[in-house]
Amino acid sequence: MALTSLEQFERGKKFLNKAKLERAAKAFEKAYKADRENPDYMSYYGMCAAMRWGAIGLGMELCTRAIKKKFSTSEFYANLGRVYMAADNRKGAVSVIKKGLKHDPENEALNEMLVMLGARKRPLVSFLKGSNPLNTFLGTVFTSTIPNLIRRKKIKRTKRPRRGERAKA
Repeated sequence: MALTSLEQFERGKKFLNKAKLERAAKAFEKAYKADRENPDYMSYYGMCAAMRWGAIGLGMELCTRAIKKKFSTSEFYANLGRVYMAADNRKGAVSVIKKGLKHDPENEALNEMLVMLGARKRPLVSFLKGSNPLNTFLGTVFTSTIPNLIRRKKIKRTKRPRRGERAKA
């Protein structure tokens, strides 16, 4: 009995979780060929085709099309990021992952990928390297103090009544 496209897709995800990339790619391919308009099938098949068979062009095309269909799905950005990494394009991977984080800042997979790639922000003192002690110090100070100051201001603002309103007793 032949499996449905959804069953093939679920099967592919199980193989992917077990790091059986060849079997996952074949299952995703069957799901995609059964329903070529499904963005989930596009994204996962494209990612596996690029990672397993080296079909980088196909992977980029399918993952990009999937993102265009459902742009707020963070796992599609992760899949396209993996395709860029398979193509040894670190800069492209970082760019795509950051776009995905705009839609889902708390996404664990995207954040882990960004850390793994070693993405860094631009140095505060632009004419010095990011590894310069001055830039390192300033980066530490700004990233640890400014977010706390912003949080404190937001808390204070929410406690005060607005102009013209009465405080609730």
